[in-house]
Amino acid sequence: MDESKRVTINDPSILKKLNLDKNATNRYRLKGETLEQYQNLVEENNTLTDTNNYTPKGGFTAVGEDGKMMDIKKYCSYYDLDFTKVRSYKLVTHTAVPYYNIAFYETVLDTDLSSDEFKDAIEKGLRKFKYTKKTTAGTGTTTIKISDLHFGAYVENLLRTQNFSIDILREDLRFAAARINAKNHKKVHIHLLGDLIESFTGLNHKNSWKGIDKFTIGSKAVMMCSQVLHEDFLSQINNLDCIKIVAGNHDRVTSSKDEDTNGEAAELIAWGLRLMGYNVEFHPLVIKHIVDGICHILMHGDKAISKKSAEKICWDYGEQGMFNLICLGHLHATIQSLTIKQRDSFKEVEEESVDHIKMHCPSIFTGNQFSEYLGFTTRKAIVSVEDNGKGIPDINNLAL
Repeated sequence: MDESKRVTINDPSILKKLNLDKNATNRYRLKGETLEQYQNLVEENNTLTDTNNYTPKGGFTAVGEDGKMMDIKKYCSYYDLDFTKVRSYKLVTHTAVPYYNIAFYETVLDTDLSSDEFKDAIEKGLRKFKYTKKTTAGTGTTTIKISDLHFGAYVENLLRTQNFSIDILREDLRFAAARINAKNHKKVHIHLLGDLIESFTGLNHKNSWKGIDKFTIGSKAVMMCSQVLHEDFLSQINNLDCIKIVAGNHDRVTSSKDEDTNGEAAELIAWGLRLMGYNVEFHPLVIKHIVDGICHILMHGDKAISKKSAEKICWDYGEQGMFNLICLGHLHATIQSLTIKQRDSFKEVEEESVDHIKMHCPSIFTGNQFSEYLGFTTRKAIVSVEDNGKGIPDINNLAL
């Protein structure tokens, strides 16, 4: 059953959006999609009234070259920030480096460009990167599952969540490549399960600016993510064969999830990797990949399709008469980190039978303030899958 939570709601507008009738106590028990919608509405309201708690990486000092404190207009001009998009700001002086906390309006980035214009910009940024396959002696085949890179996310100083940044992600990817190479396989397949970037617009979610590196939005997010995947991970892997990519909910190029349902940012990253010479397949929803007699079904896990039973998914997208392994990402938590009550809500993504497994893969992204509010934590890992010799998968987590 879905996790439920009793909350107090005094705001009539929230009650209306949740289709709830006002009661005498203002207390309501919410669960499932209604609870998630309520939490999103609370986050939205907090964003409209609070300043952005994001501190730019490295610290953008508010002290000018003349030794005097800059006002907000001079600060924005100095760091190439659009002052006309500033909704609110606060000067923070209690830190070693004084800086401005700034909340931006949703028009912070103009994404009104065509796909061809995005591709032209990305091609110019990636043309110097070329993939050369590293071939070594080895035995057997492995298939590697990697979920939720959230390239561009910036997380620091939370209670239980590990820090996260581009530099940390690069270290994790290099370590992952080393762990894969240590297995000494003759052929390596890579499955990327979505949420490759944190945000294209900076506002995929209402509070995205609270945890994003301002230098990694727009086409630059796609270029830099493609570059990091190439330099720190894919080009380091021995005997790399193919890459499969499905889109996640963060991989859209619009602020609204209703405008881009195909994860076009992930599609552009796949396109960029092909430019470099990689063998890449992309699909916004689901990919089937048969390796050594095992049918791998790849989804991100945010769409309604992933909530269907394993039998239904296998029937619609798998291979009959073969072991089907359904892999999802999206949740930023390990089952073992949750309470017994929380685990009940994971039943729809954890199923196992004699001829199939539906499993949730761990995340590389450590989480953010929202996941901490929900009590979710994660241990960073990737997943390796090999055939046991009988068409049944051996599944192992490789901790990072």
